[in-house]
Amino acid sequence: MVKPFHVLCLSAMLSGLTTGASQADTLVDALVQAYQSNPTLQSQRYDLKALDEAYARARAGIRPAAELQFSGEYVGSRAGNTTQSLRLVADPTVGRHLDTNQSDVRLVVEQLLYSGGRASSGIDAAAFRVQAGREALRSLEGDLLLQVVTTYADVLRDEEALDVRLANLKSLERQLEMTQARKVAGEVTATDVAQADAQLEAAQAQITYAHVQLQASRAAYAALVGKNPGTLEALPDLPLMPASLDDAFDRSEDSSPELSQARFNERESQKQIEVAKASKSLSVSVRTSYGVTGELVPYYIDNQDQAWTVTINVSKPLFSGGVNQSSYREALDRNAGDRLRIEAARRQVMQNVILAWNNIAAARQNMLVQERQLKAAQLAALGMNEEFRYGQRSTLDLLVAEQNLRDAELSQINSRHDAYVAEATLLRQIGYLEARALLVGLELYDPSKNLRDVKEKGDVPWEGLVARTDRLGVGHVATVRIDQPAKSLDARMASIASASRLTPEIATESRIMPAPGTTGSAQ
Repeated sequence: MVKPFHVLCLSAMLSGLTTGASQADTLVDALVQAYQSNPTLQSQRYDLKALDEAYARARAGIRPAAELQFSGEYVGSRAGNTTQSLRLVADPTVGRHLDTNQSDVRLVVEQLLYSGGRASSGIDAAAFRVQAGREALRSLEGDLLLQVVTTYADVLRDEEALDVRLANLKSLERQLEMTQARKVAGEVTATDVAQADAQLEAAQAQITYAHVQLQASRAAYAALVGKNPGTLEALPDLPLMPASLDDAFDRSEDSSPELSQARFNERESQKQIEVAKASKSLSVSVRTSYGVTGELVPYYIDNQDQAWTVTINVSKPLFSGGVNQSSYREALDRNAGDRLRIEAARRQVMQNVILAWNNIAAARQNMLVQERQLKAAQLAALGMNEEFRYGQRSTLDLLVAEQNLRDAELSQINSRHDAYVAEATLLRQIGYLEARALLVGLELYDPSKNLRDVKEKGDVPWEGLVARTDRLGVGHVATVRIDQPAKSLDARMASIASASRLTPEIATESRIMPAPGTTGSAQ
């Protein structure tokens, strides 16, 4: 009996609490293990953390920057005769050697007040870049879970196929014994015995290949989950399956990670237009410094000169040789490309949804047909065995009936496997094959936690005011019109001679001459 997926989730969580670590015997166990420990998924999470730092650096643009400056100088000089004679006139006791030292300690603080939207738009662009990175993480997680589901189903399929092959071998061994006995009795010839023996040897070769296929599936499972599969339980019903193709289309447009990533990429490039546009805007900042200058050795505080300055810097680019205009046009074109990539992603998602949906339909229809085929093959094989006992059927008739029965059993196993994998693939394409949707009772990875942590480091109370003030300079951002090649009604295939209709010979050698200057020479 197939259990609902959420029931298996809860039972897996409870068994994990009571029995401790164990081999992944259920699909839920495998999904949890891969979600928690797969190195590919974990590395992507760290890549996303690194991307969070770009947002932290963007916010630093509206925060104050402070630095402590220190300089020390020592001068040792020896006066020449002319200089010394002049110095002696003023002070007869002065010597030729003169040592001086001086230090300068300064604290400098600078705060951006206004940049025409460059700083605030840069923050928004970094935020959208992080959102796109999170969708990329969702894509990778979905791919990983789909691979886990597939390899889990592969192992079950290959185990069942091996069982069918082993049962077939036993049946063929019995048939060979019966055929040999009937030959001794003079009821069949040596040809019948050879037919049964050949079929038996072929079955043994098929078992070898079935073993190899099973071990390959088990190795793929271990690579994804991190442990070898134990005795796997039956596949549970997958939740959240769409009720119709239109429902699948609607869900994919709302939740597909690839489509969402494309949208966030477009919003980031739109903010980059604002950044490029603001490069021609007015910029205002305030700079203050406090410094102490005087003799370092011996050091007396009363002999130090102290100075405090406040500077307002206002700048407005007038001419950049076309750099600012070029950056603005580049940002416009990149945004146009990102808008087109949204449609490209949507089309790809729709194609994948249709493909998965049709695979489900085909596999389920095949299962119905193969169920009837299996019943018919079972009746035929049973009848052939009885009729063979009484000499009414030949050895070849019996072997064909048995082979048809095994083929029907294997076809049903494959179709059941293909239907389940297609269902998981459909969930992946609509964005529902992820831990937060499938698994309950599991502590999920929170990609926003790290962003909150890095955002709070170095913040100041007035940065929100600076950001809001800076956004006052951000107006409507234009976008370029997306052009398409002109339509042509008389397009046709070029009438150029082609050798494609000729019957070519089979190629046996490849061109191996390297490009000039790309390889070394033998000494």
